[in-house]
Amino acid sequence: MTIRRRVAAVTLLLCLAAGAPAAERPADISLVPWPASVEPQGGSLTIDSQTQVVYDGDARVRAVAHYFGELVERTRGLRPVIVQGSAQNAPKRSVVFTLGGPAGASPEAYGLEVSSKVALVSAADPRGLFNGAVTLWQLASPQATVVQEVRIPGLRISDEPRLRWRGLLLDSATQYQSVAFIKRYIDFMALHKLNVLHWHLVDDQAWRLQIPKYPKLTGGQSSYSADDVRQIVEHAAARNVMIVPGLEMPGHATAAVTAYPALRASDAPVAGSNLYNIEDDTFAFFDAVFAQIAALFPAEYIHIGAGDVSKDQWKQSSSVQARMRELGIVNEVRLQRYFFERISEVSKKHKRRIVGWDAIFGGGVPADSVIMTSRGLDGALGPVASGFEVVVSSGSQLSFNRPQSAALNERATAGEILSLGDVYRFDPAPAALSAQDRSRLIGVQGNVWTSTDGNEEAVEQMTFPRAAALAEIGWTPSAQLRWPDFQPRMVAMLGRYSRMGVRFSDAAFRAMAFKRGESGGRVSVELAKQVPLGEIRYTINGTEPTAKSQVYTDVFDVPRSTVIKATVFYNGEPLSRTTAIDVNADIAGGPM
Repeated sequence: MTIRRRVAAVTLLLCLAAGAPAAERPADISLVPWPASVEPQGGSLTIDSQTQVVYDGDARVRAVAHYFGELVERTRGLRPVIVQGSAQNAPKRSVVFTLGGPAGASPEAYGLEVSSKVALVSAADPRGLFNGAVTLWQLASPQATVVQEVRIPGLRISDEPRLRWRGLLLDSATQYQSVAFIKRYIDFMALHKLNVLHWHLVDDQAWRLQIPKYPKLTGGQSSYSADDVRQIVEHAAARNVMIVPGLEMPGHATAAVTAYPALRASDAPVAGSNLYNIEDDTFAFFDAVFAQIAALFPAEYIHIGAGDVSKDQWKQSSSVQARMRELGIVNEVRLQRYFFERISEVSKKHKRRIVGWDAIFGGGVPADSVIMTSRGLDGALGPVASGFEVVVSSGSQLSFNRPQSAALNERATAGEILSLGDVYRFDPAPAALSAQDRSRLIGVQGNVWTSTDGNEEAVEQMTFPRAAALAEIGWTPSAQLRWPDFQPRMVAMLGRYSRMGVRFSDAAFRAMAFKRGESGGRVSVELAKQVPLGEIRYTINGTEPTAKSQVYTDVFDVPRSTVIKATVFYNGEPLSRTTAIDVNADIAGGPM
């Protein structure tokens, strides 16, 4: 079969992918997120330093080819040769990236065919080619070790995302992150086909985006200049990630009203003043803010926040109440609607669509606004029925600031545990909904809320690997979501993380200890782990566990003075860091 015919065959597979039944998955293919359709073909393709990566197209295709080469070099130590050419004239044992795919398919759709002669990635849009490059790289890196050559199994993949918005909120308002870190964060998002960064820039704690007309907004705190933003937006575009800037209104305005008291709702500065007033000058302020955002961010969306806030400051302000009477507004609920109506006028002026949390469903925003619900599917059903597009999130199930396990080093994190499995089992668009309702559920978002005493490494650890689970529930067809199957695929992903320098949490795979009884100076200890993958091996003599150490099978007794060291092993290799458990100090009083 010629390469041109292969392109046609892949195109046909893309058209049929949505209706293809789930098949038994090859055990040796570790892809995250799992594609819509994978068909093993037999045989394999060998890639080495002499392999040519051929790009058939313009500079956008060239960029994808080089991106693939860079990923392979970083994880496997091989740097293929990148050349321009045509798909039909590509040499044997080459990798080919070419534009050409089914009309009407998602712009992120792609086809991939691997044989002993060629790996062909085709798509109608460069965004699809980018996704195909990520998949091919994962196929080339089931182990993240330096090698002389890589063998990729023969297969056909036809793939497109389940949801078009697969996002993470990064809170840079509470905790500033450097430009270099945010670029790095976007790089790691791209490895999972996550395509939206909701960049939370404004909150009570700080206003991080510099606005030339209002220089006092940033209050002398670390902030992002226009040049900073341009760098980040350009980098994100190269990684198929859209940046959606995030503000906060009408509440969470402490930083803004401290800098410019004329924006304040309360009659006098008081502790907790964090609500905007409704004067014309306030909306002129937002006009200037939106103008700067429109100049810096090409995305069609602005996230206005609109989290639930107390309206007491409006009630207690004589100037706000007078303005309400002047406008004929009868109560504060209607006042909030008026506020959003005025903001909607500003957004239309600057040709942007509003995204906001659940409060904007109360009215005042255009029909093309996107409701982002923090209440999971329960919060999505009303807006969907009213015709709004909805991005599903959850304050309880997708807030990545929550601890990932009951391990001792995570106890300081507020909230109940949100494990890797909890994220994976969250379904943003259940099959039981009607097709029309599901079509309006356009996305899913995890939220990385930060703290003033945090650091960039902690942000990474909060995000990964839970972002991998988020990526799969946002990309993979719901009928093919399989938690037991996801677990071993994550082993390969953790190896890629290590080679790429991702500072991830191994909480899902680490051993934990619990006290199950105490008598006569001895403590009964249970060892456990979140993910059933692998086995716990432990020592009680202070040495590091190895693949030959004692396997944990059941509760055991040790003296209170014992230090237990436990490590999870999978296929003879450590899957986690060692957990050191001082029985007397760590678990004599409860779980570690």
